[in-house]
Amino acid sequence: MHTTRIPAKKIWAIGGGKGGTGKSFLSASLAIEMGARLGNVILIDADFGGPNLHTVLAVKDGERDLASFFKNDIPALEDILLPTPYPGLKLIKGGESAIFAANLHHAKKLKLIRQLKALPASGIILDLGPGSAFNTLDFFILGQPGILVVTPEPTAVENTYYFLRSCAARILRLYAQFYKVAHLAHELSGELEKGSLSLRDCLERLNEREENMGPIFLAALRSFRPALIVNKARSEKDFLLGPSMADVVRRYFLIELQFLATIPYDERVHWSLRKFTPFVYAHPQSGVSCAIKKVAERLTLPEAQGGEQRVSGLTT
Repeated sequence: MHTTRIPAKKIWAIGGGKGGTGKSFLSASLAIEMGARLGNVILIDADFGGPNLHTVLAVKDGERDLASFFKNDIPALEDILLPTPYPGLKLIKGGESAIFAANLHHAKKLKLIRQLKALPASGIILDLGPGSAFNTLDFFILGQPGILVVTPEPTAVENTYYFLRSCAARILRLYAQFYKVAHLAHELSGELEKGSLSLRDCLERLNEREENMGPIFLAALRSFRPALIVNKARSEKDFLLGPSMADVVRRYFLIELQFLATIPYDERVHWSLRKFTPFVYAHPQSGVSCAIKKVAERLTLPEAQGGEQRVSGLTT
């Protein structure tokens, strides 16, 4: 097995604005590929309330999961690591209780983040649930990078833009709390989330009312560098979507969105999921598998291993 060494542990968070984009399939496939490359990867099912990665990876141990960790039945996150059938890959199963559908208590979230960063692994992949609840946004911002998965459908694209706008509003609020201007940022970020203010207008208004704050918040947004994967592409137009979205986000959201890859549609993915057979194993030369391997390679290149994003430190 070929093992790639990287200088520090990385956390990749995979999310998106809506369900049905193939996010869990890509999370599992990337985790399998990363495990083979890095030799010590942990996949965490952070879809609170709707975990399914244990099914995708055919992991049958149902006793140890995040619910046990949050109820303090098991004190250490490391103690709920489950083996998988794939080299170099372990799984932390999500909690199946309905309580995880709501926002986690702040203290529990901080506990999870602290222990997550201390896990003995070369890389950690967080598979997040759909939507833009605060916890989902915080874990996405924690990623280095956070990776958005979108399909070439108008609703999916719209939800992705909304998700990024929510991330920007969340960063604004976190920095405002830190700089003691939370009252103003709460007002402006609320207007930003509703779409009544553009991000640029929001920063300008903030700077007018709190002198010198605009450049600070702009720098915070510039340090937030998410990535994008377009999944289930069928047409030539679909393959142009990723660069186009990155350009729109750069111009209107003031965020550098890194376009990683376009994954072609392949009806065999559906059948591989039903058979609990990793697609990257069953069809290693397919366009889907080659694109996933390309993403894994890009994410493990030395130049991709920058320091932790500044914004992620404010969530802890």
